[in-house]
Amino acid sequence: MEYSTGIIYNKSKANAKKLAFEIALWLKQNKCRVFVSDSMSVKHRKVDFVLSIGGDGTMLKVIRTFSPLSVPVKGINLGSLGFLTDTDTNEIFMLLEDILSSGFIIEKRVLLSAEFEYKSGKIKVIAVNDCVVRSLSGGKLITVDVNIDKNFTAEYKCDGMIIATPTGSTAYSLAAYGPIVYPNLPVFILTPISPHTLTQRPMILSDKSNISFITKNKDSNGKIMISMDGQENYTLSNGTKVKFALYRKPLKLIKNRSKSYFETLKAKLHWSV
Repeated sequence: MEYSTGIIYNKSKANAKKLAFEIALWLKQNKCRVFVSDSMSVKHRKVDFVLSIGGDGTMLKVIRTFSPLSVPVKGINLGSLGFLTDTDTNEIFMLLEDILSSGFIIEKRVLLSAEFEYKSGKIKVIAVNDCVVRSLSGGKLITVDVNIDKNFTAEYKCDGMIIATPTGSTAYSLAAYGPIVYPNLPVFILTPISPHTLTQRPMILSDKSNISFITKNKDSNGKIMISMDGQENYTLSNGTKVKFALYRKPLKLIKNRSKSYFETLKAKLHWSV
C-alpha cells in the first residue's frame, strides 16, 4: 500500500531535522508520499499517518493539530521522558517496515474538550494530557467550585485544579499525587493541587460526565490562567465558567507491536531498577 505521511520535527532538538529528512527519503524510496515540517509551522492536513520527532512536548502539539482530522500519530523519542514517544531512533525503520508490510495497529484514547468565554467570544480547545486552572499571580490560593453533571460537588481552596485524561495521568496529575490510570480507559481524573482541605483527594470520573469549574481569585488582579497541555495558555476573568467534556474524536496512536504500555511505564518510572 502507498501511504501518505507527514513528518513533524522539533527544530530545537539536535539531529531532529536530519532524521526527519532521512526518514522522508526512505519512505519516498518505498513509494510513499511525504511532507516534512517543523512543529512550530505545521498546518493540519489529511494524511494516512504522522510521525512526530522530538519529545512528548512535540507529540502533544502534533496530536492537537492532527486529531481533529482523525489522523493516527506515532512518536519518535528525542526527549528525556517519552511516555507518548515510546519509539527510539534505533527502532524507527524496523517499525516503518512493519507498517508498510502489515499495516498499523491503532490504540484509541480519550481527548479532553474545554469551552469558555475568551475575549468576548466563546472558544473550544482540546487537550491530550490535561487542562490546569490556577492563579495568574504565582503561589496564590484560588477557590474552585466544581460541578459534575450539573450538580455542585465541592468548593476547593487550592493552588490550582487539574483535569487530566488517562494519557495525562503520568504527567502533571501524577506530580500532584494523582493516580496512574491505564491509558485507554474512558475516564477523566480530577486532581487538586495542594488543597487546603486534606480530605479533598483526586477523583476518577466517567468520560460521559459533564464537568465545569468556576474559579475565583481573591488576588487584586483577579485573573485566572487556564493551560492546555502546558502549551496553550489563556487568561480568564475572575469567575469565568469552564466546561469540560469528551472531545468528539479520539486520539489515534500507532502501537508498537513489540512494546507494551507496562514496559514503557516501568522504563520511564524506573521501576525495579
